[in-house]
Amino acid sequence: MRRKRVNENPRQTLLIVTASQSEALYFSQMRKDCRYTNMSVIWAEEARDLEEFIRIAAKERIKGRFDKTWGLFSFDHFELSSDQVREVLPYAKKRKVELAWVNPGIGLWYLLHLQSPRAPVTDNGVIQRSLQGVLPNFNLTPEYLLGGGDSLHLRLFPAKAQAVVNAGAYNTIFTQDYRGSLPPVNMTKLTTEIGDICGVADMTYNQKMIGLKNN
Repeated sequence: MRRKRVNENPRQTLLIVTASQSEALYFSQMRKDCRYTNMSVIWAEEARDLEEFIRIAAKERIKGRFDKTWGLFSFDHFELSSDQVREVLPYAKKRKVELAWVNPGIGLWYLLHLQSPRAPVTDNGVIQRSLQGVLPNFNLTPEYLLGGGDSLHLRLFPAKAQAVVNAGAYNTIFTQDYRGSLPPVNMTKLTTEIGDICGVADMTYNQKMIGLKNN
């Protein structure tokens, strides 16, 4: 009897287009660490506003014939308000681009793996200092992810489920204080879809390499 192949070709492909280099580097770490061969990450470096960002993501979706396309951005990158984001949601839907965001920046998503702030945080400096208490030499620059932070995703990976829980709790706190605002963290659906499309990652070997697991 012919043995069934263990490694089958992925049935779907996923594209993540990011507004910032840091976001692209972090999700590229994820792609590498998890060996997600059917996930691609592109930095839309030339995008000057959110509408142009969506247009670029849609163009890449068509060019690469991706099954699912996500656009990931931070509010501070484009200096956005909730109303401005709401305005482009119909356009993103029309162009078949799902949107994920963090307000104020991607550092908040890192922090939510470790803790849930008890009050709204709108200052990236506060987020950076909080992370520095846990991650030595941490900073929010792309250079960190290219250097000492090149294993950041590996270090945060064990707490990915907790990050989703913390994001829900933090969104509730934030929207109570800033009524009418969009939830500051809209990442849960993206993380779920990564798992659905790319499958379960076996991180054991990678975590052993950086001392997060016992041999």
